[in-house]
Amino acid sequence: MDGVSPRRREYLMVRLSVLVIVFVAYVLQTSTLTLQSMWFDEVMALEYTKGSLAETVRTIVQPHHNGPLFYLLLFWWRHLAGSSDFAVRFLSVLCAVLSVPLLFQWVNKGLSRRAGVVAAWLFAFSPFVLWFAQEAKMYALHMLTAVASSLALLEAFRRRGWWRWFVYASLASATLYSHFFGACLVAAQGIAALLLGWRRPKRLLAYVIAMSLLALLHLPLLRYVWQTLKDYQPRDIWRGFVPLHRMFPDAVGYYFYNLPLDWMPWPMLLLPVVLVCGSGLLLMFRLLRSREQDAGIVLVHAFVPVLIYYLLSFRIPVYWAKYLSAVLPAFFALVAWGMERLARFWRPAGLVMVLLGMLMTLSTVRVLTDPVVQRDNWRFAADYIDAHEGTNDLVLLFAHYTRFAFQRYYRGVSDVEGFGGDPYDPWPAYQKEAARYDRLWLVLSHDQAMAPGHKLHEVAATAFPVITEQFPSAGRIRIIGYQLRYEYPGLPGWATPLEVRFGNGLRLVGYWVDARTLPATERLSHPPSNWLHVVLYWQRTAQVDLSPFRPLVRLVDSSLNVWGGNMERRPDVFDRYPPTAWPLDAVIETHFDLNLNPATPPGVYRLEVSLALEGDEHRRVAVVNALPDTPADRFIFETINIIR
Repeated sequence: MDGVSPRRREYLMVRLSVLVIVFVAYVLQTSTLTLQSMWFDEVMALEYTKGSLAETVRTIVQPHHNGPLFYLLLFWWRHLAGSSDFAVRFLSVLCAVLSVPLLFQWVNKGLSRRAGVVAAWLFAFSPFVLWFAQEAKMYALHMLTAVASSLALLEAFRRRGWWRWFVYASLASATLYSHFFGACLVAAQGIAALLLGWRRPKRLLAYVIAMSLLALLHLPLLRYVWQTLKDYQPRDIWRGFVPLHRMFPDAVGYYFYNLPLDWMPWPMLLLPVVLVCGSGLLLMFRLLRSREQDAGIVLVHAFVPVLIYYLLSFRIPVYWAKYLSAVLPAFFALVAWGMERLARFWRPAGLVMVLLGMLMTLSTVRVLTDPVVQRDNWRFAADYIDAHEGTNDLVLLFAHYTRFAFQRYYRGVSDVEGFGGDPYDPWPAYQKEAARYDRLWLVLSHDQAMAPGHKLHEVAATAFPVITEQFPSAGRIRIIGYQLRYEYPGLPGWATPLEVRFGNGLRLVGYWVDARTLPATERLSHPPSNWLHVVLYWQRTAQVDLSPFRPLVRLVDSSLNVWGGNMERRPDVFDRYPPTAWPLDAVIETHFDLNLNPATPPGVYRLEVSLALEGDEHRRVAVVNALPDTPADRFIFETINIIR
């Protein structure tokens, strides 16, 4: 770059930096776009837009729907790109990626060029932005319209052209319709307009005219807002009023780390809070000292919407940081400008940016890898039931509307229904289904919110043996299998035949395992240990010993050391339906979850089965046809490969 002036060189380097940031943001967001399954809200967005255009419009203009602009765009986007997880979410990726250069331009024009680069970097690497860039909801669009309307307002005041006011009014309208709480930002932009128009009275008049026309066009929306404020009744019982001293740091924590206030160590939260507040105070001092009203626009965009939202929350207590996501660009702009000031004053202070970047990166890694903070994993729920169901099972979901998320990924053959009975007295519903199906898969999500203290699991566990319990997404989804049918006329076709005769008159005639190769650890459903599901099929002979016993299923190595064993879930089939009551020609099905030792070394293992006398695991029933070179009180079968 010989012969290029330092100013021109800096200009080119800044533009190149922004292009690199845009590219990295795009790669990060698209490369992990389908890592998580869609959760309930995303699937419902698809449900709202699956019909004709007229049906979609009728649905999204209902009072309980927020962000109609996104749903309208999604309707057309699905016709263009398809309805796969990647295609549907890519609309949000486009919004998030386009926000990066617009944020740079806004901060560049309002504060400084270097601050613009840092703000774009913060936006691109924010785990909060990544989360909503990968979600088929309106929040990435909301952030895009927020920063675009802020930039358009600044341009309209600084440069001539009536069309600029048309662009701003259109983007302000888009901000309102991308999320109704965007009204807080549009109101704050009115204060910003006073600062920008203080010495530009003609342009301030143009702003007033543009917003007056906008208000006339939005009378239906204004009427809806007034009706909502007047008649609001809380529907979500877990929400309540959040005071400002918790609302503000919680929002900061989400925007920089995508973590709620209660989950963050205070030193981790202190850094962005101090940067936001300190930069705000510095900018306020600059505004008062230099009388440069333009310096206050970022300040207004960052804090005024929060204050307006806080005042509204006295009437409508529905705080959630994502509802305020329109202020995120201004927060990042403040922090970027504050970092630039610090670095100019004392160059080593630039390490603050490195530290914040490291903390944000760690949070991004957690968003992408930790099931505790990830979306509800309906893909896992559907795949698990698909892999473990029989030919005549029922999947029962509570709350009933979660079936849309489940059925998006489910490819099995079972009937799928939403629970339609009384959750506090579910036995009549269970009794009806018990006569029709072999197994019941109860899937619980949102259940405590919809019916606190319900009896769905307790009543079912009292009536039926539990097959398994799975807890994906840190238990936000619960999958509980119940055995409604114990008895088959013969060995089912999916079972592997066996012939094991025990001294008490029982025969093991077959088995089924859900995996023959698996790791010993698992992070999604029941960390840290993995589970192996084993189904055993039994028959009785004419002479059965009445001595009570417990079946033991173990994972053992070549030296018969135990590395996993079946979990006790009583009363089981043997308790409810003792062998003395079995018909001679019937095959009885029993289920076992083997809990593996997470420290199990990779290698080849075997399954063993034995019958231990009740109360003494070391006293076992003899195996009549025990294999050579194995103890006579157990039977070794099936090879299991443990991998890393």
